[in-house]
Amino acid sequence: MKSSPHAAPPRWLLYAGLWLLLSCVFSTQLYLAGYVTPWRYAFAGEAIYWLSWWILAPLIFWYCRRLQPLPWSLRAPALLLGALVAVFASPMLAQSMNLLAALTPFCTGGCVQAKVPFTPGWFTQVVRVAGVNLPVYAGVVLAWHAGTFYREARDRQMQALELAGLLHQAQLEALRSQLNPHFLFNALHSMAELVHSDPKLAEQLLVRLGELLRQVLQSSARQEVTLAEELEFIRGYVAIEQMRLGERLTVSWDVDPATLQARVPSLVLQPLVENAIQHGIAATSAPGTLSLAARRDGEFLQLEVRDNGPGLARASAVRTPADGSDGSSNSNSNGIGIANTRARLERLYGARQSFDLQAGEGLAVRLRIPLSMA
Repeated sequence: MKSSPHAAPPRWLLYAGLWLLLSCVFSTQLYLAGYVTPWRYAFAGEAIYWLSWWILAPLIFWYCRRLQPLPWSLRAPALLLGALVAVFASPMLAQSMNLLAALTPFCTGGCVQAKVPFTPGWFTQVVRVAGVNLPVYAGVVLAWHAGTFYREARDRQMQALELAGLLHQAQLEALRSQLNPHFLFNALHSMAELVHSDPKLAEQLLVRLGELLRQVLQSSARQEVTLAEELEFIRGYVAIEQMRLGERLTVSWDVDPATLQARVPSLVLQPLVENAIQHGIAATSAPGTLSLAARRDGEFLQLEVRDNGPGLARASAVRTPADGSDGSSNSNSNGIGIANTRARLERLYGARQSFDLQAGEGLAVRLRIPLSMA
C-alpha cells in the first residue's frame, strides 16, 4: 500500500535524528568554548554519551509504563530509584562503548583515553557527571509522561466526540418515534373522541402531548441528567401511551427516592420503555403491565424496565437479543435505539456498567451503572 506523501516519518528516524542533533549541539558547544579540540574529538565523545541515553531511554519508557498503575506515593520512590540506576548505567555504557571504539579503526583519537569501568577513576567520573545525568533522566521521564497525558487527552476528546454523536443520534431516535405520523394520528384521534365524551381529559392529554413534544425538541445537549429529570420525561411518554392503549396498559413505579438525584445518561430509558410498550404490551390484545424500578446497589445504580408481554420467543423479529445485536435483518427504530443505548453505556462507563436482558414472563432489561449524585 502506498503511503501518503504527507505521512509522518518513522519513529526510529525521529529518534535517531534527535540523538544526532544533541550530539552536534553539545559537541559544537564544547569546541567553541575551547574545552575539546578538534571538533571531531568533541563530536565522538558527545555522540557516545548521547548514544548511551539513546539505549537507556526505551528502558526508562518501559519502566514508567510499568509504574503507571501505581499511586504517586509508590511511583515517586520507584522513579527516584530508577534515577539512581540511570546515573550509574549511563557512564558505564558510555565508557564501555569508548573501550570498544578504541579497538576499532573508527576511533577518532579521543576514545583511547577511556577509563576502565569499576575503577576509582571511573567512579569519580560517575559522581562528576551526575549533575548532568539526573536532569537528562528527569527529561526522559517527563517526556514519557507528557506523551502519555497527550495521548490520554486525545483519546478522551475522541470519546467525547463519539458520545456527542451518540447523544445526537438518541435525540433523533426519540424525535422520530414521538413525531412518527402514525403515533401522532392515533394520539390525536383518541383525543378527538374524548372531546365529546370527556373534554376535560382530552384537554389534559393534549396539553401533556404538547409538553412532551416541547421537552424533546428543547432537549438539553447534556450527556447526563438526574434520574428525576429522566423519569419526568418517561412519565409524559407513558401518559400518551396509556391514552392510546387505555386499560390495556398498567404502569408500576418502584423508584427509591434516594436515587432521584443520581446522574444517568440522557434519554437512556426512552428506547427501553418504547420497546416494552410497542413490542411487549401493544403486540397482544391482553392487558399488560410495564414496571420501572430504580434502586441503589452499593456503589452502583440499578435500573430495570420490565413488561409481561410475549418476551423474546414470540417477538424475536423486533426485540433486541441478549447478545446486543439488532436481531435479524430488521432495522426498526427499537433495535437501533437499544443498540445505541448499549454503546453509550460502554463508552460512558466502560467495564463498570452492565446491560442485561432476561426473558421469562415477558422481558426485563436491567442497567447497572456507577452511582454518581448530582
